[in-house]
Amino acid sequence: MVEKASNAFTLEKLRNLQWGKVFHLFYIEPVVFMLLFSHTLSGTIQRNQVIYQTCTVIFHYNESDCKQLDSKNASAEINAIETELQPYVANLFLSRTLLESIVPAFCGLFIGSWSDHYGRKPLLIVSMIGFSASFLMMAAICELSSYYVVNPWWYIMAAVPHSLLGGNCVFSVAAFCFISDITDCKTRPYRMIFMESLFFIGLTSGSLLSSFVYAATGAAATICLSGCISTFATLFIIFFVPESLHIRQAEDAKNATALKGDTSKDVPMTACDLQLDCVAIDCPPNILNDEHEEKRRPCELPTPATPAMSFDDDMLAKYVERLPEKAKMARAESEAADRIKKAGLFSFIHIKDMINTCFKPRENHARAIIWLVTMAMFLSIFVFDGVMTVMYLFVREKFHWTVRDYTFYETVSHLVPMIGALIGFLVLRKVFRLSVVTLGLLAFFSEILNNLAKGFATMPWHMYLSVTLGVFRSISGPMCRTIVSNIVPPSDLGKIFSIKNVLQSFAPFVAAPLYTLIYKRSLTTYPGLFNFVSAFLYLLSFMFIGCVLRIKFRHKQHYAKVLK
Repeated sequence: MVEKASNAFTLEKLRNLQWGKVFHLFYIEPVVFMLLFSHTLSGTIQRNQVIYQTCTVIFHYNESDCKQLDSKNASAEINAIETELQPYVANLFLSRTLLESIVPAFCGLFIGSWSDHYGRKPLLIVSMIGFSASFLMMAAICELSSYYVVNPWWYIMAAVPHSLLGGNCVFSVAAFCFISDITDCKTRPYRMIFMESLFFIGLTSGSLLSSFVYAATGAAATICLSGCISTFATLFIIFFVPESLHIRQAEDAKNATALKGDTSKDVPMTACDLQLDCVAIDCPPNILNDEHEEKRRPCELPTPATPAMSFDDDMLAKYVERLPEKAKMARAESEAADRIKKAGLFSFIHIKDMINTCFKPRENHARAIIWLVTMAMFLSIFVFDGVMTVMYLFVREKFHWTVRDYTFYETVSHLVPMIGALIGFLVLRKVFRLSVVTLGLLAFFSEILNNLAKGFATMPWHMYLSVTLGVFRSISGPMCRTIVSNIVPPSDLGKIFSIKNVLQSFAPFVAAPLYTLIYKRSLTTYPGLFNFVSAFLYLLSFMFIGCVLRIKFRHKQHYAKVLK
């Protein structure tokens, strides 16, 4: 009976949720969908084209033999050619990954602080222009390869436009700051999980249609279609997407004005209100020295109603002495903000502002939580960058999959976690009341099982089993971002997300060479060895979020609502 009442109450709360606020300013999600759809629509086609060009131009094999590389029932001779090509192709993919990360790593040092002062929309526009130019340049190179001999390294150079304009680093900082600007603590988790759902819908639909569009139109037309979709998304941002930072600033100013309003003047005053029983000074933690921490408590002052009371004169004197110091600190912060506003885009002040924000002390071990979550997200990105470099080569070598086989697997691997995200959030959170931290732990545990299954895979169906074991893995990103968003003021979000994206941009410089080296060394003995490395890194992420859960339990009163 109690369980039924609890479930009914939860469903009633879900029905009564102000969905209008959840989907307020629904602009950024369609852009994310179009960008991810474009990437997955042509991503596998690009990699396949690089392999084909390497076979014909670099290793000088016959075109007929090179075309059979994309055949599932290839002969032993063709499989031997595939094994010969893969180390060289792995180096090509490694070079592209590094090229895509050089400039974004540099931009990440400045973008967070800059966006917190000048807005999110310019960053969205610039990054999308880069993506559109790269797709169109890749399509042009692919079309020229039908008439001329084109070295496969030109396909790698097509990544230059979106790399120079910030790439994923700039876009992701702007996108997540946009959502944080227009949501509050109650609606933000719903918006994050919905964005994650669209994220996987874009990946799934793009992967599903990729092989069919490729078979119907060819490589150049498929990549060109991705470029056209990205261009449309860019125009959508320019003409329709508002600047969210102004909305956040207006909302903060409105809230500040409401707090300053004196509601007591509407209540009639009586003589009893003029007689004070006592006056209490609530001494904040930074008034006293650390050695007096155990004595921090409200200090009552004598009043006409309580003449026998006394107070510590020395304590009050210290409080009064600190007032000019606090005013000086506030003035210094205001001057620093003015200097940042006057600084240029690539001024060192932005780096200093980002570092100060990320390392400044925060109450209730909030700084530790920020860094633990940031490192967990960094390791996830590290694994993603490394696996992306070698996964397509792995399934071709291990199971001799065609483009259609791989794109179908990609579709399933994106669809199942999307369903897991919806179940994990709406059922596990709303019915079983699991906190965002607990859901994060569940997600990383699911990732560990997923990579272990891929590492032990010997049959194609084992890869689909790994997808099932990783059903909850897509929850990790939204929950980690929700944790950070809920404990950090809106004015610091850009800088906090920026440090995560700086680490994300530097990750490929280590992850891609590491995974490429492991794959090349184990290619002839155990090609799936890199999956065990991924499982170990996700185990570290699991431990980091476990530390966050421990901090939450130590400060239950503070984090009861913030991280519920």
